[in-house]
Formats: sequence, structure tokens, C-alpha cells
Amino acid sequence: VAQTSGLQRPDSDRAAGTEKMADDLRRLFAKFDINGDGAITPEELQLLLHDELGLASTPADAALMVAQVDRNADGKVDYAEFEATMKAAGYASSSSSSTAAPAASSTLSRLAVKHKDAILTVRHGAANSQHSWSSEEMMAFTEVVNSRLAGDARLATYLPIDNAEGSTALFESCADGVVLCRLINLVDPDAVDERAINVKKLSKFKIIENNNLAINAAKDIGCRITNIGAHDVMEARPHLILGLLWQIIRLLLTMKISLKESPELARLLEGDETLTQLLALPPERVLVRWVNYHLKAAGSHRRITALGKELADSVVYDTLMRQLYGSARCPRRVNESDADLERRAEAVLSNARSVGVEPFIKPRDVASGNAKLNLAFTAQLFNDCHGLAPLEEAQIAELAELDLDDSGDTREARTFKLWLNSLNLTDRTTGDLVQVNDLFRELCNGLPILSVMDHIKAGCVPWKKVAAAPKNRHHLVENGNRVVEVGKKELDLVLVNIGGLDIADGNKKLILAVMWQLMRRSTVDLLASLKNDGTKVEEAEIVAWANAKVGGASRIRTLGDKALATSKFLIDVCAAISPDTVNWDLVTPGKSDDDALLNARYALSIARKLGAGVFCTPEDITEVRPKMILLFLAALWQVDLEKKTGGPSRKVADVPALSEDAPPRSAPVPPAAPALPVRAP
Repeated sequence: VAQTSGLQRPDSDRAAGTEKMADDLRRLFAKFDINGDGAITPEELQLLLHDELGLASTPADAALMVAQVDRNADGKVDYAEFEATMKAAGYASSSSSSTAAPAASSTLSRLAVKHKDAILTVRHGAANSQHSWSSEEMMAFTEVVNSRLAGDARLATYLPIDNAEGSTALFESCADGVVLCRLINLVDPDAVDERAINVKKLSKFKIIENNNLAINAAKDIGCRITNIGAHDVMEARPHLILGLLWQIIRLLLTMKISLKESPELARLLEGDETLTQLLALPPERVLVRWVNYHLKAAGSHRRITALGKELADSVVYDTLMRQLYGSARCPRRVNESDADLERRAEAVLSNARSVGVEPFIKPRDVASGNAKLNLAFTAQLFNDCHGLAPLEEAQIAELAELDLDDSGDTREARTFKLWLNSLNLTDRTTGDLVQVNDLFRELCNGLPILSVMDHIKAGCVPWKKVAAAPKNRHHLVENGNRVVEVGKKELDLVLVNIGGLDIADGNKKLILAVMWQLMRRSTVDLLASLKNDGTKVEEAEIVAWANAKVGGASRIRTLGDKALATSKFLIDVCAAISPDTVNWDLVTPGKSDDDALLNARYALSIARKLGAGVFCTPEDITEVRPKMILLFLAALWQVDLEKKTGGPSRKVADVPALSEDAPPRSAPVPPAAPALPVRAP
């Protein structure tokens, strides 16, 4: 008994353990072998790691992981090779029947062991994805898409989209990118040149182009795009499409919640707050302040801090709407003694319909305190009737001194802000993603700039010496000094006559100078890593690459060459990368201002279709702003290099460090699974 109960395991137990391990190994292999053909391809590996597990993995990483294990050099990992590398990692049993030659532990085997439990729970296919998604949000977003795009005759075959509970029609309708592009253009008509949208004979290639265009245009209007690529949209992945749609819809519904569109918002100033400070607030906080302003005016004791659970009892909505529209126009009163919160919410939504606001949320969305959908409904009320009195002359004069238009240096600030937000940096204090709304106001504490520096050159910032939560001006200046110190010593930035005081004071000209150098450094470093020849990239080399790419069809001398104003050279470069992407019938000579602007818009959309992340405006091109031209051409060169290499260049030895505990990051477009049936145009 002693021998079989603890000191020694009987042969039957060992056999059972071996059999279980072998069974787990076969199940693991089957999860990687998505199409069941008996081999793991780089595409299947990328799909599992990136799409299903959310690990930071690129197509190039996946190819290198396969190469580490692929002993017969057929570009795949068969079961024997998989079993051998797992055995080397200490997983496969010693009684394994594998006939493969002894193998070394690999990145693939270490990942498989580390994430075994998660991998075994994966259910392949968009319809069975392990990611959850909200049916309530799907129904509400469908209502928004149907109502906002209802008059677009070009979408007659798409609309209306079925919004029945559990329906996947919304995701399927977005899969080819056409609806997304049209929706984005409601936020900013210049984001997508609609002539560039593919609408006829939508092959897989054309759909990917559309989705690249939609994703990059979404970045240009301020959406945060994390771990979503053209193939994700094409495969109608619900949680990813809902995430993208919400960001677009949020922007669409909050467009008027700004001092430019609604100057009466100056009424919401508190204490000694300035208009500049109010301008920097995100729409959610402005709406909270707006609701509280009217609650106070109505004599209510209620106040809210967020647009979620605090609205669930409908009392705040009832008070707000009676203050805005009057009780006569709101016939149904919320019964505060009614324990049924959905019945209360139905009264609120009925009143909304009575005053001409057609809500797209349901009573259950109000009662559950859904933050997204309550934000959307509150924004609908604001857009219909903000109820704020006109400003006095003194306030109008103060407002007139603010630069609320995207022109001059403000356009540069917009570019740098969008680029910074696209890096998906993490706030070291809160753990949240860094989201900058006002470049000058929010960068004056130095922290976002230091985060960018650390992103460009990992470890270059001595974080222990940084005031992570600056409480006074001394801390702000200290952080500003750290920006200058790291910029000079670690990143070789030219920061002549720039001091920590300039950063702390929000000196616009000098902050723009710092951000330009950081964006340029990040761009050329990425190009250098993709070239993988050990040399730096200079501006002259970018010009030389562009000239060589077009092959003499046209030519520029410098990044400030006035010939660039027509955009024809930029379109030539795009065509050299992907000839079928450009429709030359749409390209004008560009001699008049209007024609040049049309070409610039088309060039931007073509670049985005190719997958280039460009943040400049059409005016940046027509005015031939060398900095923006450099970024445009560099983005195209990046696309061209990644097209040839399959993704950012990376040595095999670098892969383990990336894949063990690396945080998620934006990744190149993942390889596609079989495409969904395409809707006829």
C-alpha cells in the first residue's frame, strides 16, 4: 500500500499521465492547425496568437517562430516537429514515439506551454470567437448607422441593416469597408476621398484596400486603433468592429460639444477656470458638467460624476428634459416610487420622442447604466437643445482670441497629437492609455513627451527621477528639464534655446519643435529597422527612394519642391507600389487650386488604402510643407518595405523577448482566414 499511495506511482498512473499529456499535445496542435491539414503555417500561428489570444505578434514574428521549428524546411510545422520542440521544452512525455531528430526549445514551444490553458479554450471562427460582445450595443449602433446613412443612395444595397437581437448583419455589412468609410466621412468629409472607395467587383484585394482606407482614415479623425487590421474587418469580427464603430459614433455624436460649434458652452466655466482649460476637456466631462448645470438651474439636489449608473433611475433625465423643454412637452413623468427602472426609462424615452429626439437606445440600456449608450443619448439631447443662454460681449471677445480652427501651426499640432495617440502609450501612473486632446496644455507636465521618448528608445528615461504626478510648478519644470536632458543625451535632438521652463509654460513653438523631432526620429528609426542594413535614414535618402520608385516618370529635387503641390508625384509613388490602386481617370493636372486640392485628397486616400498611416491634411500637401511631405513619403516607404519583408524586420533571437510577456501593440494586418461572401455593390 505504501508503495502505491505516495512513494512510488504505479505503472497504471504513469501510463494515464502519459496518455493525458499526449492527448493534450494533440489538442494543442489541433488548435494551431486551424484548417486541419496536419501542419501549422505562419498564417495560422499569427491568427491564433494575435487574433485569438491578443499577444503582440506580427506576421514576421510568426514566420520566424515557424522557421525555428521547421526542420525539413517546408515552411510549415508538422506534428512530429511540434512534438519534438514541445518535448525539448519539457512538455511531451519521455515515452513519446516521435521520430523527429532532437530539437531545441523554441519560442513556439515556450508560448504553447505558457498559454496552454488559454489556447485549449479557443474556438475558431468569427461566429464562435471567445470574445464577447454586447447585443445591446450592436442594436443601438445599427440604429445609428441606419439613421445617419439612410439618405445615401449609394448604400441602397446595404441599408437598412437588420438590428434584431443576436443578428450579425451589422458586422457583415461593415466587412467590405464601404459603410465604414461613409460613416467616417460624416465626422470629417475630408477623411476619405469617396472616389477612392472600391464599390464594383469587390475582390478580396479590393476589400482589403477599403478596410485599410477605413482604418487609417479612422486614425486621422482621432480614433484609437489597437490590434485591428483590414482582415479583422473583412472577417466580420464582432468585438473589433463594435469597438471601431463606437469610436466613430462617439465622434459623430459629440461633434457639436465644442466651443467652436457651441460657444455657449462658455457658460459652464467654473471658478477661475479659463476658456483654454474648458477647451481641453473631453466631451464626456463637458456633458457631465452640462447636465449638472441644468440640474442646478432646475433646483435639483442631484449631481452626477459620470454618464452611467447614476442615470439608471431616470430621475436625472426627467429633470434635465423638463428644464430643457418644459413639462408641457414631456407628458410622461417618471414615477420615483416605481421599482421597475425600465418602466421609468420608457417614460424618459417616450418624452424624447415627443420633443422630436428619436432615441436609438432601449429602456434596458438606461436602466443598466450602460456608459456608452447613455453618453450617446445625452449627446442626442445636447445636440437637439443645449439650453444655454447666448454669451455676453466680453465672453464673445475672449472666445474670439482663441484659435479654434485647424490652420498654420495648429495643423501641425493636430498631426503630432494624432501620431502620439496612435502609439498607444500607457500612462505609468494610472495604467490607462495616453489620450491627448490639447497638445500644448497636456504636454506641459512633460509626461507624455517622456513616454514618447521611452517608446522610441526603450529605457532612455530615468523614470525614478520623474515626477509621475506633478503637484506644483517646480515638478513641472523638473519634468521639462528631464525632457530636454533625455532629448539631447539619449536621442540626439537639437534643442537649442529650449529649457524645462518652456515645456512647463506650454510654449507652442518650442513644443512643436520637440514633437516634430520626435516624430521624425521615430519615423526614420522604423525605416532603418525595416531596411535592416545597419544604416541611418536621412531626408535625402527618402527623396532618392521616391525618385527611384517612380522610375523617372516624374522627379522632385527636395521635400520642398513646388512640383509636389499638384500631388501627381505622390500619386506616382503610390502607383509604383501598387499600380491597380490608382484610377488615373480621377487625377487632374493639378494646375488650379481646386484641382490641386482634389489630387491631394485622392493621394491621401490612396496612401491609406495601401496601409500607410498618414496624418497630414490636403492643405499640407498643396502648400508643400516639407515636414508633412517627409512623413507622407516615409509612410509609403514603410508600406513598401513591409510589403517586401512581410512586416517589421526582426531577428530570430529577438522573438522570445517580444512574445513572452510583451504588452499588446498595434500590429501590421494579420493574414486572412477565408473571406466572407461579398455583398454585391
